[in-house]
Amino acid sequence: MNSFSGKVAVITGAGSGIGRALAISLAQQGCHLALADINAESLEHTQSVLDSNLFDGGVHVTLHTVDVSQWFEVKTFADSVQKQHGHVDLLINNAGVGMGALFKDASLEDMHWVMNINYWGVVHGCKAFLPLMQNTGGSTIVNVSSVFGLISSVMGTAYSASKFAVRGFSDALRHEVGFMGKTLKVACAFPAGIQTDIAQSSRMTIDPKSRKSAEEIKTAIEARFLTTAERAAEDILGGIRKGQTRIKVGKGSTIIDLLARLLPVHYARFF
Repeated sequence: MNSFSGKVAVITGAGSGIGRALAISLAQQGCHLALADINAESLEHTQSVLDSNLFDGGVHVTLHTVDVSQWFEVKTFADSVQKQHGHVDLLINNAGVGMGALFKDASLEDMHWVMNINYWGVVHGCKAFLPLMQNTGGSTIVNVSSVFGLISSVMGTAYSASKFAVRGFSDALRHEVGFMGKTLKVACAFPAGIQTDIAQSSRMTIDPKSRKSAEEIKTAIEARFLTTAERAAEDILGGIRKGQTRIKVGKGSTIIDLLARLLPVHYARFF
């Protein structure tokens, strides 16, 4: 996809962070938008930013309050997009949440929560919107995983599982699309340390023996976020233009990818 002008893009998690940055950048390039988020107020804020003379008024933007973990809501979202936009050229399944807990302390409720949003949200998006995507060679699906879909970490059993699942699903879907003779592209993005509110909004369960509180740990994690959401959006859109199927996003993503490939068992010694 060499140009986004006149295209129709669907973005989930568009109320903040990478999703909002993607919406702003695409709108500035003349792309029509169907924006979804579970938080209606956040979506309205994204709309207010878009309305601040940042893009051509000819861009058609629609807002949709959606819980991506719920199939009925995503299907209703797709039906609405079909009525209001007609088709979809670019689908970015970006909505996601964070979770940190040792497996022994993690509740099944929290584990289901992170998997339902991070993994099933992607599956629901692809299932609902694939029929709306044109088989012209210019349509693209981008599923946002994480560098923790390349490597795993302590307190990351649930989060890494959800992001590895996104990676595996995306790879398999890409193969299937080619097998079916469709020319649309399927890519997976791997952000590393992006300056969003994902850490603060994460569910975290701390071991009783820990010397740090959940808030202290979240603050320490945020200190390692070296890439702005705007830069992350540039990396993702740049990867789409180049036709990449494995899009590294943010400082450190490429290095982590190399470590995972070269030292698939022993990479942990570097962290």
